[in-house]
Amino acid sequence: MFSISTLKKTAFFSLLLFAATMTNALFFNQLGYYAALVFLSVVWIKGEKDIFPKTGLGLFMLLFLFAEIMAMAFSDNKIQALEFGFKRVILLPIVFTIAAGINDEKQLKIFFFTYLVFALGSDFMYIGFSIEYFLKDLYKFTSEGPSVLLHPITTSELTSFTALFLFALFINESRNRWKMAWLVLFLISFVSLLATFKRTGWIGLGLGILVILVLNKNYKIIALGVMISIVMIFFSKNESRVFISDLNGKQIASFETDGLAYKVQTGEDELFVSDFNGGLKIYEKDTLKSVLETPAPIYEIEKWGDKYAAFLSDSRILVLGKDHKKGFVIEKEFTSPGYLGRVRVERGMLYAVDSDSGITVYRSINEIDRPLRFPQFRRGIGMIVDSNYINLIYSDYSQTTIRLDSTGFPLDTVAYETKIPQGSSFISFIGGRSLFYFNKAFQLADPVTRKIIPLPPNTDCKGVAYPTVASGTDSIYIVGMDKNLYNLTIRGDSAVYLDIRGNLGFYPFSLTASDKNIFYTDIKKSRLLSFFDLTGESNRNRLVMWRIGWEIFKDNPFFGVGDIDLAGIFKEYNRPYEKEIKGHLHNNFFHLLATLGGFGIISILLLLYMMLLRMYKIFKSTQQKSFHRALLMGSLACFASFTGAGLTEFNFGDHEIITMVWFSVGLSFAVAKVSNNLMKEK
Repeated sequence: MFSISTLKKTAFFSLLLFAATMTNALFFNQLGYYAALVFLSVVWIKGEKDIFPKTGLGLFMLLFLFAEIMAMAFSDNKIQALEFGFKRVILLPIVFTIAAGINDEKQLKIFFFTYLVFALGSDFMYIGFSIEYFLKDLYKFTSEGPSVLLHPITTSELTSFTALFLFALFINESRNRWKMAWLVLFLISFVSLLATFKRTGWIGLGLGILVILVLNKNYKIIALGVMISIVMIFFSKNESRVFISDLNGKQIASFETDGLAYKVQTGEDELFVSDFNGGLKIYEKDTLKSVLETPAPIYEIEKWGDKYAAFLSDSRILVLGKDHKKGFVIEKEFTSPGYLGRVRVERGMLYAVDSDSGITVYRSINEIDRPLRFPQFRRGIGMIVDSNYINLIYSDYSQTTIRLDSTGFPLDTVAYETKIPQGSSFISFIGGRSLFYFNKAFQLADPVTRKIIPLPPNTDCKGVAYPTVASGTDSIYIVGMDKNLYNLTIRGDSAVYLDIRGNLGFYPFSLTASDKNIFYTDIKKSRLLSFFDLTGESNRNRLVMWRIGWEIFKDNPFFGVGDIDLAGIFKEYNRPYEKEIKGHLHNNFFHLLATLGGFGIISILLLLYMMLLRMYKIFKSTQQKSFHRALLMGSLACFASFTGAGLTEFNFGDHEIITMVWFSVGLSFAVAKVSNNLMKEK
C-alpha cells in the first residue's frame, strides 16, 4: 500500500491539475479535484484524522444538504432534483480539499501560481480570438464576444476572478518592478474581460475591485472611480445613422435617428425606418414625417396585402394600416405560437418562424386566428421565402432549403449532396435555385438535382457580411468582408461577377435596396447605457424571469419546487408575450427561492455569510503587504464578484463558476493553515 507521504504528494499533484484547468477544461478540472479528494480521504482513513482542517462550516453545509433533501422530497420531479442537488453538494468539499492538500508556503505558491499562469494563458487565447471578432465588427450584431471553450458569460466571470487576484497582487505589492508587472498582467486580463462584452463579468469585477480598495482603505481611489463612472455614463450615448446612396454607391444623403435604426424599407416615395426603441418612422428622403410609437421595440415590417406586418422584440406581430396623413396605425396584434425569429410575406401569406415551435403560416389577415402550423421545422432563427422554397437559417448559420407545395405550405427539406455548413451565408434565390457563400466561395444550390456548384468570382470579396435583393427587381447587392459594396450577377451559371460600387468603411447593421437607391444603417449601442435600458431584450427578459421566480416562490414558499430545470414550470407563469423559456432565472436569489423555497435560501445565505465571516477573520490576521494578504484580498473580492454577478445570472448553478468560488474559499483556509504552521515553527 502507498504511504501517507506518497498519498499526500499525489493529492497535491492532483490539485495542481485542478488549479491548471480552472478556466479551460472542466473534465480535467473535476478529475483533479475528485482524485485529490479520494487520496486525502484515504489518508484520513489511515488515521490522520486532522488532515481536513476545521473550518466551522460543516454544520451550515449540512443545513444546505438538508434543504436540498427537503426540496427533493416535495418536488414533482424527484429524480432531477436528486441529480441537480447531488451536483451542487458534491462540490462543497473543494473547500476542505484545497486546505487539506496544501501543507506549506512553497506548495501554496506553486498551487496558486499554477492557477494564475494557466488562467492568463486562457486570457491570451481569448484575446486572440476576439481580435478577429473585433475586426469583423461582430460585436455590433451579437452583443457578446466569441465562444471559446466556454460561453462568453461564463468566460467573463472566470476572467473577472483572474483579474481580481491580479489587482489584489498589484495593490498589495510594495516592490516597484513587481507592482508594474502585476499591473501589466491585470490589464491583460482586463482586456480579455472587456472582449467578452458581457456585463455580468463587468459587474463582478467592479464590485470586487471596490472590495479590494475598501480592504486596503484606498478611499480616495474609490471616490475618483465613482466620479469617473458617473462622467462616463453621462457622456455615453447610442449612435444610429441611416445612409442613402444611388445604385452606383455614391452617398446622396444620411441622417441620424434617436432610436436604433434596425432596418430601412421603402414605400412609393417614402422610407420606413424600424428604429427599434424609437418606434416606426416615415421619412421623405431625410425628413421625418411621422412616428408610430410601438408597444415594444420594433425590428422590421413586411408589406402584407394593403397592410403591413410589424415584428416586435417581445415576439408580438402588429397589423398596421397606413393613413396618408397620420402615417402608420395599429389595427391588430397577435403572437406566433413560440419564440419568434422572423416574419416574411409571400403569395399573400405571412410566414413566421419560431425557434421552438417551427413555422406558422397565416393565410390572410382575416384568418389570423386560424394559422397552419408546421412544428417539424424547428430551431430556425431566420428565413427567406420564395414562391417555391424557404431558406431556413439556424443559430449557427447553417442553412436548410424547405420545399413548398402548390398552395405555398412547407412540405419537406431538400437533402443536398453537399451539406451546407455552419457559418454559411444565404445570398438570394435565383431562378428557383439558392445562392450561398461558404467554404470561401459562392455556391449555387439546385433543389431539384440536389447538386451544389461552386461559382468562382471575378474578384475576392473575402466573404459576405450582408446581402440584399433590391425590392421589385432581381438586382443583388452585397457588402463583402472587405467592407466594399458590390452589385452581384451570375454569368452563364458558371461564375459570379462582382461590380464594386464603393467602400463603406464599416460593416452595416442592415442593407436594403430599391430600384433607385441603396440604404444601409450603422448603429453603435453603448454597453454602459444598456445597464439601464429596460427596452433591451436581455434586461426585459430578466425582469420577466425574476417576476416568475417570485410567483413560483409564493406558490411554494417553504421548500420550493425542487432543485430542477424550471422550463416546464416557467410556461405555467409566463404571459402571452413572454416567449423566452428558460430553465433558470438569471438571478441566484430568485432562482433559489423558486427551487429550494424559504428554508433553502436561508440555509444558503447562512452558509455564504459564515464563509465570508471566516475569510474576513483570516484576512485580518495576515500581515500588511504579505503574499497571504494579497490572496485573501483576492479571495474576498472573488466572493464579492460572484455575489454581484449573481444578481443577473444564476451562477450558483454554473459548475465552473461555483467551483471557482469554492476554490477561493478553500484558498483562504489554506492560507490560514500555512500561517498557523509557520507560527508553530517559530
